[in-house]
Amino acid sequence: MAQNSYQALKVILWIVAAYHIVLGLLGIFAKGLSVVLAKIFFNFNLTLTPQMEWVINPFAAYLLIFGVFMALAAQDPVKYKNVIFAGIGLFALRIVQRIVFFIASPEGLVNQVDPTRNIIAIVIVSAIGVAMYVLARKIK
Repeated sequence: MAQNSYQALKVILWIVAAYHIVLGLLGIFAKGLSVVLAKIFFNFNLTLTPQMEWVINPFAAYLLIFGVFMALAAQDPVKYKNVIFAGIGLFALRIVQRIVFFIASPEGLVNQVDPTRNIIAIVIVSAIGVAMYVLARKIK
């Protein structure tokens, strides 16, 4: 059972790593795609202004580095278990952020985001985070 948990955790970590590395690289080197990516992943109509291009830089860098950390953890989940738990913490923060966004954001901004897609995103991120937590706790 522990071996199955280990392999399942590695698969999840590689998927999380690939997703974040690709989005990070696209944000750094293909800012023009940010409008398309915002629509696909967040169902948000982004207007790419010079200011937004500047804001995208650190966001993309964080995505890229998080992906690199998850790839590192995927190579040896036992050795990098603390990195996995940090990633789980980030997922929890992303879930709280999405919930607070819908509760506290201005109506004009909230109306631009499809609530169904937001709920789906919360469910997906929650499922990945819970799976990572459960599997990481099982490995020794």
